[in-house]
Amino acid sequence: MHTGNRFRVVGAFATSVALLGCGDQKKPSSASSAPARQSRAIALGDVTPAQNAIALGATPLAIDEAGVPRLVRAADGVALPAATPAQSAIGHVARLASAWGVRGAKVPQLESLGDVEVLGGTISRLRQIVDGLPVDGGELRVMTSADGKLVAASGILRSMAAPHRAPVWAFDEAGAIARALDAKYKAKFDTAKLTFNRKAADGSSVFSGRSGDLDVSLARARRVWHATSRAPNATLVAAWVVEAYANNQPATQTSGDAYRMVIAADDGRVLAERSLVADAAFKYRVFAESTGEFHPFDGPIADSTPHATGHPNGMYPAYVPPALVEINGLNHPGTAPSDPWLANGRTETIGNNVEAYADFNAPDGLTFGDFRATTTSASTFDRTYDFTLGPLASQGQQMAGITSLFFIINWMHDFWYDGGFTESAGNAQNANYGRGGEDRDAINAEAQDNALGGSRNNANMSTPDDGLPPRMQVFLWGGKETRTLTAGALTPATGTASFGPSNFDVQGEVVLASDGVAPGSDACTTLPSVAGKIVLVDRGSCTFKTKTLMVQNSGGIGVILANNAPGTPPGLADDATITTPITIPTMSITQADGTQLKTDIGAGTVNATLHREVGVDLEGTLDASVIAHEFGHYVHHRLSLCGTPACGAMSEGWGDFSALLVVGRANDNFMGAYPMGIYSTQSFSSDPAYYGIRRAPYSADHSINALSFRHMTDGVATPTSHPFLVLGNNAEVHNAGEVWASMLWEGYVALQQAGSSFEDVRLKMRKYVVAGLLLAPPDATPTETRDAILTAARAASPADHDVLAAAYARRGFGSCAVSAPRDSSNFMGIVESSVVTGNAVLGAAAMSLATNCDADDVLDAGETAHVTIPVANTGPAALANVVATLTTTTAGVTVTSAPVSIGTIGAYGNAMATFDISVADTVVDPTGADFTLTLASNNGCNDTVEQQLAVVVNTDDMPASSATDSFDAVSSVWTTTSMDSAWSHVRPTALDGTWRGVDPGTLSDSSVTSPPLTADATAPVTITFSHTHSFEFSGTTYWDGGVIEVSTDGGTTWADITTLVTPSPYNATLSTTADNPLGGRAAFGRTNTSYPNPDTVTLNLGTALAGQTFRIRFRVGSDSNTGAPGWDIDDVAFTGIVGTPFPTLVADAGTCGGAAPDAGTPATPDAGIAPPDAGGNAETGDDDEGGCCQSQRSPAGSSVLALGVFALIVRRRRRRAE
Repeated sequence: MHTGNRFRVVGAFATSVALLGCGDQKKPSSASSAPARQSRAIALGDVTPAQNAIALGATPLAIDEAGVPRLVRAADGVALPAATPAQSAIGHVARLASAWGVRGAKVPQLESLGDVEVLGGTISRLRQIVDGLPVDGGELRVMTSADGKLVAASGILRSMAAPHRAPVWAFDEAGAIARALDAKYKAKFDTAKLTFNRKAADGSSVFSGRSGDLDVSLARARRVWHATSRAPNATLVAAWVVEAYANNQPATQTSGDAYRMVIAADDGRVLAERSLVADAAFKYRVFAESTGEFHPFDGPIADSTPHATGHPNGMYPAYVPPALVEINGLNHPGTAPSDPWLANGRTETIGNNVEAYADFNAPDGLTFGDFRATTTSASTFDRTYDFTLGPLASQGQQMAGITSLFFIINWMHDFWYDGGFTESAGNAQNANYGRGGEDRDAINAEAQDNALGGSRNNANMSTPDDGLPPRMQVFLWGGKETRTLTAGALTPATGTASFGPSNFDVQGEVVLASDGVAPGSDACTTLPSVAGKIVLVDRGSCTFKTKTLMVQNSGGIGVILANNAPGTPPGLADDATITTPITIPTMSITQADGTQLKTDIGAGTVNATLHREVGVDLEGTLDASVIAHEFGHYVHHRLSLCGTPACGAMSEGWGDFSALLVVGRANDNFMGAYPMGIYSTQSFSSDPAYYGIRRAPYSADHSINALSFRHMTDGVATPTSHPFLVLGNNAEVHNAGEVWASMLWEGYVALQQAGSSFEDVRLKMRKYVVAGLLLAPPDATPTETRDAILTAARAASPADHDVLAAAYARRGFGSCAVSAPRDSSNFMGIVESSVVTGNAVLGAAAMSLATNCDADDVLDAGETAHVTIPVANTGPAALANVVATLTTTTAGVTVTSAPVSIGTIGAYGNAMATFDISVADTVVDPTGADFTLTLASNNGCNDTVEQQLAVVVNTDDMPASSATDSFDAVSSVWTTTSMDSAWSHVRPTALDGTWRGVDPGTLSDSSVTSPPLTADATAPVTITFSHTHSFEFSGTTYWDGGVIEVSTDGGTTWADITTLVTPSPYNATLSTTADNPLGGRAAFGRTNTSYPNPDTVTLNLGTALAGQTFRIRFRVGSDSNTGAPGWDIDDVAFTGIVGTPFPTLVADAGTCGGAAPDAGTPATPDAGIAPPDAGGNAETGDDDEGGCCQSQRSPAGSSVLALGVFALIVRRRRRRAE
């Protein structure tokens, strides 16, 4: 072996192998005279961060698409006691940095955002700081036990080495807000119109103002780094995060928008955007219990949950009178007394947790005639709601609703506060009493929202980050109605229109629309006279309101609209572009009923009656289940970082579960049927007391509600074994949310049935929810969030963990369940599981030489080694009868160990299996030794798990030995800059190397550069190489691509290779409409002609470089959107250069014959099972500043560590002729 090439990495390597032992890394003077030394542990190759995590004693429960853990559970028991939990947490992050693919020296500054006490320990919230600027969405949540041991950690650790440029702040805070408004509404906002309100706790400024038709009730902007993807090494772009409540129709709308936008600091381009809105000792007269915890009633109705019979029966509960209750506060902040809802002497509903007011007038907020509820006497809000009158009948009637809203939100605040949703967890309060978090952000609660503008039948919650007030908007709801349609012998189910009269009783003959334009019956164009007739029209081609207007203009007295697809009668939306008053009624029927009615009309005269009588509107603020649902959105979004379609669905489920926790009471039959929104939905269905607002009531009894994980997927048939309303696609956010809530309710009911008291279970369930949401990784999938909840429960009570895991499995969320892809909108790809079992995962294999004849850390002829493989169980139950087997079919290579019987691996546990291998003296050629590792168990998600390993055997690197670089040598003289993560020297097979530059799906500009080369004085220079490439493109638009460049001044300046070569080798011109640094240049784009097979390119540079020293580089440029596989470069051959600058892979020159071998001190002395290291040295060797097992660099600058040994999933690849 060549001694100058020691400790080289093969491919991408992260040094988890430090666990396996470190030794003196100085090379002995000779093999015969060297003292015995401890052999280095050598990673078996292209190790993923998730495999690193296993080797470091952390079990990954959530892994992203790049193999990086997003949620890990500790299994190694390492304790890092410190003065505060946050300090312990920071120590554990540094210790496990390589589990996220980050070198120890590149861990960003971590700043505590607060410690949240949970059952089983403390969750520390850590903000990541890079060059003095926080990373947006970069919060880590780390749970530690009382003695400083790691329990779990979630989030994405960013690397200080991630590409980023010095920030250029082109505008200030007000300018950033104005830019965001410009982008949102496509209308310029005058920055001068923004008025400074106050400083937030994080130092940002809060503004409000109005410019033209744009009204900003509250906005702030904060400086951050924005990561262009979820990858730890994603490019960081300096940016402003703008959160705003704004409205571009302030004269007519109170709701407006609540949104969060990220814009680039240098030019204001939009980097990301999401809506913040999720749909749906004072005395207070309210609908609640008058003693105990003053539990709110479900609504102003008699308790009817669970449903009396568990079957639809049309019965509706009676209204009940309110009670006058006296409350100071209900939470329990440690040993301190409860925090007051209102300060002594207050006379309006503006407290520390919520400000409640009527917002029935435009614009949004407390404006122009809106008002809060006021006291009726000293410290008393005593108004009785009159159900015979509408919600807006009088100011007193409105204040009764405001008082109810104020009461319920305060009650929910204290309910969840005791569950752990405290100041340090990010709850909303004006004063945080020095307990952490950001203050001055009490909830703005808006009763009767936009009532004068016609908003009905909804509520929503907008949740900005801690420090800016959330907003709950509660609408009025349509009153209970009687609605019938009779047409001859038909009495079909009907739907209603949101335009035209609400109350009507119309009789007349029914005729089929015929407008003379195909299809004729859609009434989308002018009709002939239909005076005095009720007209049957078909859905399609134009808006519902257009059809009714056409009938009205032709003298019709009513409209029956037949659906054009199977399903329930549709609700008929308004068309705001039509301003003509609609004076005739419209009702909808199903497609089948429409077909029958057409048949009846064809057979003779059909007379019909359209009847509808709507009661007074309902006051939404009286429905505690609706308010609790909206509060659940706020809890979810303050605790969890997400914005995917699955996040939206789970948020609806969290909202429903929050409501169910309030609706369920002690002594209930928890196997019964639990509808939601009984009071508010009186006009929604024929049986609101059974269905409520959902397709079926919630129940742990599957004969009442059989929803399971698969029912989130579009196209999967919904349950038919019980009453169930068909309302939209499965993946619709509320429908999919029902599935998530059903899983949560199943678990809660199981805990209630497990033996503890009602109050104890209800409290610890809330604590599990808070801890689980804090531990859930960003943009978590349903199964990842399930694991976060189970992790939180297990830390407090293994028994509760087991109960929940079994319950979740009953809803299809078992151990082997698979979520849809993270950004899926139709949730295709879900795999259900109904079992609770273990799940075996293999970690990063490593090798240490037991005999090392020439001390070069390559396994050569006559040498032996230990191969150590960490194994993890990511499941919630133990794996039994686990056996690991290592086999090889490579001639001259032998596995000398028998299969290793590991036995049992506990839930979330891990173990090590070690094998001995040897190479015979008869092996003389460079060899790629292939191994198969098989892990078998009889009760896991898979009976066997296999991993292919390949080891470079019996090789040396011969430096400076060829004018062609095949990249097969373990070392490489080609370099990347320290910031480049896109290029890596990889080995598709043991003896075959290549350079790969990925197209990362983020803004990038990366290259791999040759060493200095000298051109011959007379001969032309040619470059021949083999490549495959696949870059992002759309049709004929080429977003990403690669170029070849040349430099003659040591890399100071570069020119495209086409300045020296004709014709151009490129096949594309890159788009200038995105942010690709190579935009506008000719380049390799799309795919090469023979893709996925390689093509050969020859470039003749002529004699332009004669006698000069030059370098070439292969450079990839990408925009900040979608990525692709990228560019593989191989077999780069030069003619017309001086010397042979490139290394080659040759047979080992050493021998074990004669001199005594260096037996060494093996890292793992015997084959068999070894526990994972608990010594806390996991990050050793992952630090660029030196230390045991330190990564080193070759003179050419390539990363060097693992001398010719690597792991890979074997794939077919062509072999070069030797």
